[in-house]
Amino acid sequence: MTESRRSKILELVAESYIETARPVPSSKIAEQLGISSATVRSEFAALEEEGMLLQPHTSAGRQPTPEGFRRYAGSHLPPRPLSPRERRRLQRDADGRHGTDLLRCLATFASELSGYAVVLELPSDVSVRTLEVHLTPITSRRLLAVAVLENGLTRDLTVPLDPTPDGDVLDDAERLLRELAVPLDEMPAALRERSRQLGRELSRTLDALADAWPALHPAELVSHGLSLLFDEPESRDPSFLRRAAGYLEHGPRSGRDGAAPLALEFDGDVALIGADLAWRRGLGRLTLVGPARMRYRQAFVVAHGVSRSVPAPTGRPT
Repeated sequence: MTESRRSKILELVAESYIETARPVPSSKIAEQLGISSATVRSEFAALEEEGMLLQPHTSAGRQPTPEGFRRYAGSHLPPRPLSPRERRRLQRDADGRHGTDLLRCLATFASELSGYAVVLELPSDVSVRTLEVHLTPITSRRLLAVAVLENGLTRDLTVPLDPTPDGDVLDDAERLLRELAVPLDEMPAALRERSRQLGRELSRTLDALADAWPALHPAELVSHGLSLLFDEPESRDPSFLRRAAGYLEHGPRSGRDGAAPLALEFDGDVALIGADLAWRRGLGRLTLVGPARMRYRQAFVVAHGVSRSVPAPTGRPT
């Protein structure tokens, strides 16, 4: 009975603190459970000993620790699926989108549905191949190379080349690039190998592409909902905003390659709910970023549901 009651007290404290952002007094829990405040205080003390609750000030009530929130959040796993209405809305919003535009759509949808900031990242994968590369002169000394990657992304690359070649040479270079279709990290060597077999202008163009190619990175990071962090009471603490905004700017994946498909982590009073996202030929990561007192039931639903609702590719990205 004591363990069951203690779990219920932790649940009530967590739900009250999530709603109010204020420590919860024993009198409130006593009223909800129909027991004495002295009994609740005794259970509070036991939960503090277990590392589930803390008392921020001597005269204050209790609030969950990160470990307390973790135990509470675990009661909402596995999450329910997105509702049919939510899935229809996501499908409608994502219809016809590709590449970075689709990632932005998913991040926006997840942020609006959860009420939290969202960062969505695809890791750098140099084994990705190019589908095609479009070459356009932007000055008499520079080319713009737009690479369409098989992971659905496009990448722009500025290529110094003085003078830029004429249109026929660029057409031949694009055709050769389509024929190569090698992984990104093998492209410079492949370009230089082909350039030795070609005429001067085409060879010069391929060598310039090979020199510039290492600056092309297939990683992607998009985020949405930074302003939502300022709506939280925790935003009065500059350190909370710095930590939370840092994840939106740099991504939370560094050092987390072994993370579970759906995982909850804490960085002080910042909570991160991350979910693997199947993206064409690899995995990305969708992460909700908010205060430790997240609305975990809905947050898990959104992270899990959106990450598993990426539309299947219907053709080459545009």
